[in-house]
Amino acid sequence: MHPSNIPILGELTPGTIQRHLIKLPGAALAKDESRPVISITGAKPGPVLFVNAGVHGGEYPAIEAVIRLSNTLDPKKIAGTVILMPVMNLPAFRARTPFVCPIDNVNPNRVFPGDPTGSYSEQMTHALISEFVVHADAYVDLHGGDIPEALVPFVICRDGDDDASVKSKQMALAFELPYVLTVSKPVQPGKGSSSYAAAAEKGVPSILAEAGGVGQMQEDAVALLVQGVINVMRHLDMLDNDKVESHTETNSKPKPKKTAHSAVATTVLTRFEWLYAKREGMWYPNVGPGDLVKKGQEIGTVRDLFGDTLEKIISPVNGVILFLTTNPSVLENGLLMGIGAE
Repeated sequence: MHPSNIPILGELTPGTIQRHLIKLPGAALAKDESRPVISITGAKPGPVLFVNAGVHGGEYPAIEAVIRLSNTLDPKKIAGTVILMPVMNLPAFRARTPFVCPIDNVNPNRVFPGDPTGSYSEQMTHALISEFVVHADAYVDLHGGDIPEALVPFVICRDGDDDASVKSKQMALAFELPYVLTVSKPVQPGKGSSSYAAAAEKGVPSILAEAGGVGQMQEDAVALLVQGVINVMRHLDMLDNDKVESHTETNSKPKPKKTAHSAVATTVLTRFEWLYAKREGMWYPNVGPGDLVKKGQEIGTVRDLFGDTLEKIISPVNGVILFLTTNPSVLENGLLMGIGAE
């Protein structure tokens, strides 16, 4: 069926771009401002791809990538439909709040697929899944390092032999970032799971792609995420291999720089080790995102405000630093970094 039926968006017209202001269902969301959503309905039939960003409100390159895609993709050259939501977690975006939604202090990416009678974040994630993800043939959730985090670009997908997981890994490899992480269990405890895992549970192939961070608009990261989505669209036969040209004026945007990552072959990782501080204090890392580390290597210290060492942080595995907390202030049990391992 083309155009696809996505009830919350109303009627979609082939060969057009439509802008929508959407009120998500849920009693806790009743007073929310409407969320911008863009539908790009191709001239020809094909899959439905749903792309969102802003599950965490301070991951700005991901948000800009979705906006950029809405002004780059030409519906006349697309087979299928692309649905774009620049920001899901609007309260965090407006308040510049990292990690959580300020309304309930919950990390939305730990409570998917949500709960229609739960807290604000649970109702928000439930609405995203039920109104958008389940109507898609593929799902891409764009992220990056949050306001106090730096990272090397990578993609996460669910590990498994089921159809959705196998297709998710194919999408992750097609995205073409330096690292692909396949995981079979949550990397952090939570009431639910992450977006990509919840979507795969619903039978929708899905990935979570990360680039950029530290609360800045990094053009290299925006370009990587935009190109990654275009690569996935080609993988899904939604676009041919011709260069995608903008159908709107974008001369005001700086041209993306070439990065070392663009020529790097993708490495598949299967373990994701998160390291935490045992004591509150000042965090002094000895490594940066993308650095290779050895098991037993000292990779940082936590010190008190006299400068005395409280603990040495030791790598538990041979691997690569995928993300790193950049702010020196750290709480007891505060997250320091994530290491990917094969």
